[in-house]
Amino acid sequence: MEFGVGKVQIKFLHLLSTEASHSITVHCLSDPPYGTTDSFSPAGPITKQNTQLRFRGWNGRMFEQDTLLEPHVLQDECKIQDGSWHQSRFLFHTQDSRQLPIVDVQELSASQPHSQRHIEVGPVCFL
Repeated sequence: MEFGVGKVQIKFLHLLSTEASHSITVHCLSDPPYGTTDSFSPAGPITKQNTQLRFRGWNGRMFEQDTLLEPHVLQDECKIQDGSWHQSRFLFHTQDSRQLPIVDVQELSASQPHSQRHIEVGPVCFL
């Protein structure tokens, strides 16, 4: 899923800024976007790894878990699988303003049969 932004305006902001921040919210119905989920089998509990979200910044660098560009997880309620809507909120902050805004979210597909997700792209702040 890619987002369209004005390239000329963003490049101008990059020239004037020394840091930037951006927020993304993932709304989910019975589906955890980050981390693991537990299930049970006759042999006992099974922990399975979910596909982790990856966020591509303006300059092509990937923000993902367990890297130097790991997003700050402000809220992670999507691991609650109770049939209700929940949300996970991510904040991206960098001192290299050319890395933002986030332009692509990868691995967003729902992993459970009746789960749903949608994404809310927040404002980008250039400082």
